[in-house]
Amino acid sequence: MTRFPVRASSTCATTQVIPDNQGGLLRSTRKLTFLFLTLSAFCILAQRSFGQIQSTTTCTGKGDWDVLSVMMMDPGLASGYHMEGLTNGLPSAYIYTIWDQVGGKVYYVKNPQGNPWDINLYDSKYIYQWVTELQSYEGVNHWNDPTSCKKFNNASQKSTADYSMRWAARCAVPGGASSSMWNTPSSQPNDTNYYTYVDKVRQTLSQNLNYSKLLLQKTGTMSITDNRPKTPKKFSITTLPLEYDYSCSVTKNVNSCKNREVFYYGLDTTVNPVDNVKHSYGWVQWKYYTNSTGGNAGTSAKWVLQNSSTTDQLMSGQINLNFQCF
Repeated sequence: MTRFPVRASSTCATTQVIPDNQGGLLRSTRKLTFLFLTLSAFCILAQRSFGQIQSTTTCTGKGDWDVLSVMMMDPGLASGYHMEGLTNGLPSAYIYTIWDQVGGKVYYVKNPQGNPWDINLYDSKYIYQWVTELQSYEGVNHWNDPTSCKKFNNASQKSTADYSMRWAARCAVPGGASSSMWNTPSSQPNDTNYYTYVDKVRQTLSQNLNYSKLLLQKTGTMSITDNRPKTPKKFSITTLPLEYDYSCSVTKNVNSCKNREVFYYGLDTTVNPVDNVKHSYGWVQWKYYTNSTGGNAGTSAKWVLQNSSTTDQLMSGQINLNFQCF
């Protein structure tokens, strides 16, 4: 069962000018010209705004979601729009989504210069975290450096070695079936082993995040603003939160984890009130926590919010990808 049905697209009618026998051709022509221009403007707007949540797989379990389709902005919308965060009326965060359907990749781009936050891979069973940004290395800040990054790879030397750090199942019930999984530090094929690249050069030693847990939580809600109309429209959407715990010393023991990130992916609860189409918006919010117990396995975890980012403004514009890490 596919969770989101395909919505049929609208068509634009054509109009033929027919003269009357009462000398009304000029009046009819003017009216029809006005109608034609109005319909043309409508058609242009419809073609630019039309999109829909696009099915990426067939899910057969009861209540299953096509998870990848929610984790990315639907392609019809992403071709000309992105999500943006504003602070005091000025841009403070960006998420541009690029779906490479042929290559089986989803790029989440963090700025107009085209530098990725993350790149995810996917196969028929799972979505995988593949590449993430390198913030600093040996005291040097690489946040805006397209030639430096971290790449998950299980070191097996196989063609599937990059498909190692499982992120989510392709089909899952939020908070239910197939919503949770653990990755191990170094047990192939699914582990948290990664390599650091600086200036396109892979550093000698690999590292790992110890154990990690991924959990698709039950859905929530948040508000976003669609800036396509002249008067921006604010409305509520459904969110699919992905909880990511890592640096865990004991498998299947969240108390032993030192870090937590929560990624929120958004979709229309019913339809977008601007164009009456059901869209997915992809990554719309992120929160980062640390465990104040330091990951003491025998003590209940106490998660303290350290950082957050919200991209709740649908804005026009796309970018050219700038990824040169390897």
